[in-house]
Parts: sequence; C-alpha cells; structure tokens
Amino acid sequence: MGQIFFLGLFAALSVASLARPWIGVVGAYWLVLLTPQAIWYWNFEGLRPALWIILPTLVGFVFAAMRGSYTISAVANRRNAYMSILWLCFALSYFFGPYVDAQGPYRFSDPGWVIETLNKILLLYFVACVCLDSEKKLRVLTWVMVGSAVYLTYWANDRYLSGYVMGRMPGPRDVNGMGTYADENTFALLFVVAQPFLWSMGLATKRLWLRWGLWLVIPFAWHAVFLTASRGGLVGLVVVTLLMALRSKHRMLAAALIPAFVIAYQWQAGDLMKSRAETIDEYRTEESAATRVEAWTAAIRMIGEHPFVGVGLGSFGPAFPDFSDAPPREAHNTFFQISAESGLLAGVLYVMLMLGSIAALWRNGARLAKQGPEAPQGFLYLVNEATLLSLVGLATCALFLSLQMFEIVYFLLLMTNVVLFVSARARNAEQANAVSQERLPEAGGRPARPRRNAMVSPRQPARGGERAASSSNEPA
Repeated sequence: MGQIFFLGLFAALSVASLARPWIGVVGAYWLVLLTPQAIWYWNFEGLRPALWIILPTLVGFVFAAMRGSYTISAVANRRNAYMSILWLCFALSYFFGPYVDAQGPYRFSDPGWVIETLNKILLLYFVACVCLDSEKKLRVLTWVMVGSAVYLTYWANDRYLSGYVMGRMPGPRDVNGMGTYADENTFALLFVVAQPFLWSMGLATKRLWLRWGLWLVIPFAWHAVFLTASRGGLVGLVVVTLLMALRSKHRMLAAALIPAFVIAYQWQAGDLMKSRAETIDEYRTEESAATRVEAWTAAIRMIGEHPFVGVGLGSFGPAFPDFSDAPPREAHNTFFQISAESGLLAGVLYVMLMLGSIAALWRNGARLAKQGPEAPQGFLYLVNEATLLSLVGLATCALFLSLQMFEIVYFLLLMTNVVLFVSARARNAEQANAVSQERLPEAGGRPARPRRNAMVSPRQPARGGERAASSSNEPA
C-alpha cells in the first residue's frame, strides 16, 4: 500500500514538474531534506524517486526557458560565478588528480560516484536558482525545510523513547546502511540549521497554535543533537542559539532561550554527550581531536605539493599515506578537504561563497529592517534571518566536518540566492513606483484638490493638469 502511495505521488509530481518546473525543484529538495527513501525504505524497492522528479523537471525547465519564462538575472551574481568556477575545479580534479586512479584499502569513496553526485547537486542548484523567482515559491521551499525538520525531530525522539538507541544516534538509513544523515555528525547538523527556520517561521505565522507548536519543537531538536553526541553539532547549536537570542526583536522570548538551552543540556544531554563535550578543547590529549589535527596537517602538505588540481576528487584517503604516518582518514574540515582534493582555488572559492553569502544576508537584513516598524515581522526579513543564522551554524560545523557533498550546504546557498533576488526585485519595484509617483506632478502639473460645489469660472480656464492627473491614475 505504501509503495502504491509513493508511486502515485511521484507520478503526480512528474506531471506537475513538466508544467511547473519549480514544483519539481521543491519536490527534489523534499527528497534531499526529509529523505523518505531512507525512512520508509521498504516502500521504495525498485523506485528511483530522484529520477521520477528531476528528469521531468529538467524537461519542463528547458521548454519554459525556450518560451522565455525565466530571466538570467536570477543567477547573474558573484556568488554563482564562484559556484561555477568551483564546479569546474571539481571536474578538473577528477580528470587530472594524480590519485584518482589509485587503489587500496583507504579508498573511502569512489571518484566516479563523487563527481556524478556533485554534478546532480550543482545542476539542481542552478536550475532552482532560475525557477524559484518569487516570494510564493520561496515560502513553499521554506516550509519544506520546516516540515522535514519537524518530522525528523519526531523520528529521532521516537527512536529514543522506543529504546532503539545504542550509543550515538545516526539518522535514517536504507537497507544498505546509506542515507544523507547516516553519519551522526551530519544528522546533528540538520537540527542546527533547522532551528532558526523553526524560530523564524513561528514568528512569521499568525496562527498561535502553529507558532507555539513550532517553538515547542525546538527543545526536542536540541535533544536530537544530544542523542547524536556530536561535538561539532553541539558547538554549532550553541552558536546559533546565542545569535538567535542576540538578534531577535522579541526580547522577552529571546531572553528565555539561553537559560532554556542550559536547562535542557543539563537535564537531557546524557553522559555520552557531556563526556564528549568536555574534550572539545583538549585537541592534544583527546584521541579524536588529535587525529583531526593529524588530518589537517596531511591536508596542508597535499595542498603544498598539489596546489592547482589537488590530489584528486574523492582521493584524500589514498593520498594520505604519502603525506602522513598517521592512519588515513577524512580531513574533518571542509576547507582542507576541498583544497586538498580539488586545489587551493577550490578551497578559497568555498570560503568566499560562505563569507560572501553571510555578508550579503547581513546587509539585506539591515535594509529590510529599515523599511518600517512592521518590517521585522515580515516574511522576507524572517526568512533572511533564518538563512543567515543557519549558514553561520553550518560554517561553524564545517570547521570540524567534511561537508563538500552534504546537500544542505547547497540548499542554504540556494536559499541565499532566492532571498536576495526576491528582496532586490521587491526593492526595485518599490523604487520604480516611488519614481513614477514623483513624476506625476511633473507630467501634468499639481493635481487639483476636490472642492464641494466647485465651479470653473468662465474667465479662468480649467487647468490641463487635472485631466492628465486623473487619467494617470488609471490602471495600466
């Protein structure tokens, strides 16, 4: 029965994607964020959900582009230029990296699979940047993130209460043990980036039951991070919670966030989370932290010897023994991982993408806040804040994790692009409207004020501006 339901759902999404490609884009990110194929894996046997959605979306996108339905201005910005060059760096490191064809026991991922996955992620990203060009579409995408976070928060706490947790909790995995959140650290990162969206969308909705319902999910999201026992996730969660409290316009609610988090940590973190948290700063004596330093040292040596194309996409493990005597492992730092595998330029582009997006959202939020006393309650301002805080939390976690293939990275960069584009379009429309209003008196003189029983004297002809002014107010 479940398989029939999903088959019907994907068939409907396929048809809708042909006519409205943005629906397919949202459906694809629903697969990325919620990962239903890993939660209910028994219903997906023989199904290829990504193919059902992405292929019709691309076909519909091509036909819509041929009809002139899109504007190139949606992707014409510096951040997407950086993303395009980064994509090129990935491709060059795959074709020219010296360790791509190396074999051995330390091959953590197949380079062919890595480049194929990155191609899909980045192709979807650029198509989405073009398709998602309105506030309505942005709202739908935002609620997909919120809905996915709410369900996965329920999923994590339900497994804990049902007694399925043994040690650190990973996210949903299919029958082969695969899944976007199969690693405990990436599962924790989901809740780190979701928390600002739960907070902001609670403020954005006028329904009190929905507002408080979203806010009540946040402590359970904290508990989900505690269940993963991820130190990087905990650091990111603390950073995001502090920023939410400092930047919120609702001082009373914000003031309650920090003590609530402290109480939740002391009450629900558990011995495993607390014991791991106590070793965050002990990078010389704690084994896990020390191995990260060894991996970073090896990465620096790889960058020094192969600065242009790196050691090869997905080839950090095979190259590791030539640059360190320590046991091979991943870099556990996104900048070092990208720079070592795809060249220093790729790593620098990643940093510029992150910092540039954070700075652009910061400036955009300041502009939106100045539009009036009600602006901080508006949807655009709130989703701008949510994306900004989520990116900061993600960038914090990226210091300790290798996230070059984590789809949520590109989802947040997409959210940045859409928020800034929709905000700029609304600002330009307001400016154009203001200019047109200023030009009305110039076009036909000062409009006459209506007077009761006013009559035009025969000796004083009527002003020509009255007719012009009245006609200019008609809808175009």
